[in-house]
Amino acid sequence: MSFYTLRFIHKTVVLNVKRQSGKNRPQEIKLNSKNILGKILLGIVILLGLLFYLKKRDINYDPTPYEKEIIDYFKEIALQSEFTDNPEKVIKWKESVFLYIVKEKGFKDQMSAIERTINEINQLATDGFKIEITENHTNSNIILYLCNKERVKELDPEFYKKFNDLTYDVAGFVNGEALPETYELNKAKIFINTENTIDGQESTILEEITQSLGLAFDSKKYPTSIFYEDKYKLEEETMQYSQLDKEIIRLLYHPKMKPGLDTNELDSVILGIFKSEKD
Repeated sequence: MSFYTLRFIHKTVVLNVKRQSGKNRPQEIKLNSKNILGKILLGIVILLGLLFYLKKRDINYDPTPYEKEIIDYFKEIALQSEFTDNPEKVIKWKESVFLYIVKEKGFKDQMSAIERTINEINQLATDGFKIEITENHTNSNIILYLCNKERVKELDPEFYKKFNDLTYDVAGFVNGEALPETYELNKAKIFINTENTIDGQESTILEEITQSLGLAFDSKKYPTSIFYEDKYKLEEETMQYSQLDKEIIRLLYHPKMKPGLDTNELDSVILGIFKSEKD
């Protein structure tokens, strides 16, 4: 379960066209100015379209059916979110992050699941991104609450409200914030409900830490995926990544994957990654 907050600033830009003065033909000058501006804007649109076409054509790579499946699933998981209006752009961490864990007991099994998840993510990321566990609360980018709901209410009432207002109980929850100018994540909070079964907690740890990377959506497509929406229908908990999950994480934290890319830009970037791996 994930929730991303993006604080967007909307700016209205007014184009002021400076018109020539003249006593005899003011109306003609006005019309000519509009025509010039229209031609300039049309030219810009055509140029941008041509550049995008040439960029895609330069890739010159025909993806396999499986690679097409990866691209479609990446777009579904990475460009959408479960609750908020999403800009449909890539959101990710640009630097390594420190994760601080709030807990009152040892939680040996849960801590092992956290460490396994972090290790696997760190191995899949190739752009320099890493997650490290820290004992310093003030130095952390991600806070993980390993406790029950009432304890979160005491420690962090604002975070508690985000998932307590839902009409159903949650096994876990993520709230992330990204900078609107760059689409870079800068903080996240995770809740793991320790009143759940131990297998349920370990599965939720895997899902929520992964979604805190910028992969905020659930899907009904693949039952073996950690992003599968209808996990409650499965007989067993999802305890590990599917191969598709690994591909998505790997692509998101590839050096060529930049925050802010939209669906059209993603095609050329991902095709370029696939092509470079075959060359």
